[in-house]
Amino acid sequence: MTAAQRPQGAGVAQDTEDTQDRGGARGPACRVDSALRAAAGRYRILGETRVGMDPEGVVADAATGLAYVACSRSNAVSVVDLDTMTQAGAVGVGREPIDIVIDPRTRRVFTADARSDQVSVIDAGTGRVIAVIPVGAYPAGLGIDEENRRLYCGDTMGSTMSVIDIDALERVGTVTAELGAGAVAADPRAGRVYCVNFVASSVTVVSAGDLRVVDRLPMSGWPCAVAVNPRLDEFYVVRSFPGGVVRLASASNETLAEMSTPVAPVGLAVGPEGDRLYLGNRGDGSVSVLGLDGLEWARIPVGAAPGGVAIHPGDPRVLLVANSGSGTLTVAEDLLDGPPAALPHQASHPLVGQRLPDFSLPDLRTGQMRHGREWAEKKYILNFFASW
Repeated sequence: MTAAQRPQGAGVAQDTEDTQDRGGARGPACRVDSALRAAAGRYRILGETRVGMDPEGVVADAATGLAYVACSRSNAVSVVDLDTMTQAGAVGVGREPIDIVIDPRTRRVFTADARSDQVSVIDAGTGRVIAVIPVGAYPAGLGIDEENRRLYCGDTMGSTMSVIDIDALERVGTVTAELGAGAVAADPRAGRVYCVNFVASSVTVVSAGDLRVVDRLPMSGWPCAVAVNPRLDEFYVVRSFPGGVVRLASASNETLAEMSTPVAPVGLAVGPEGDRLYLGNRGDGSVSVLGLDGLEWARIPVGAAPGGVAIHPGDPRVLLVANSGSGTLTVAEDLLDGPPAALPHQASHPLVGQRLPDFSLPDLRTGQMRHGREWAEKKYILNFFASW
């Protein structure tokens, strides 16, 4: 649908001072290697535009071609016209919206507002918030079951998963999960809901019919995303450190494969044909196109620190990527019909093998300064995740 065909004012309300574009300037970031950029014929960048601050989740409305981007530090949802790649407006929601989903039937957009302990409901036709639904503490992940008319919300600090009736717009149940409950995916065919518990390093498996916990899957490596592949009756869990994807069977929860991936993947989407995954790599500003055999078919350069990855409902080859570090939305096209004849060259980062620079940080327990040289010749981890 072109801009001229779109109903005037649809989904572009500007109703709060926080919705003004405060997108941060592009700052220093690790970016994908130039050899991978030049993988001709594997992808095409269609456009990139500024949105709000720290965008995380993204969805698109098939009826209008508008994209909705949850901008966590703007306390707003940016509305982007994908025909012109410009920000068409913004909608103020609760504090720190992280994840976002859309119900195509009602064209309602739902955001998980982490610091407000709520889910906001936006009418895509008017661009207005029509309801606010209280949920558990620090909601950070959403999963929608369109068939059974439910929305599932991972309540990170509450160690629960809230269950919402998306027609009545009310919470109808709460399921006990584990600490760090966040990303959620529903599988109507299997009658299962999967809730990823980042801190507990596990996945809670819930029966969709009676909301009963039927399994707990230990999942090392800080799991942070989950998605269902209905074509193969499988689901996938992303492990952010070290980077990897676990492939599991829906019927048995059996691990079918463990696939290594580039640095710090946090976003996940399953290709419409069920033959590939798209991973938003926070650590190097790219999206990996990953075959189900674990081979990386292509790596698409996007903005800094990408998070949410979504597939355009009107064109299954088009990806929408929310770039938290650069405050942008990238739109890219996957040009691959299948595995490429040759896999892309993956050069190591230029800093690999270099001497660690001297640094000092305060000890959180004593307040005394600790110096990097204290750990010379030792292995250790510096955690900068969610450093704000």
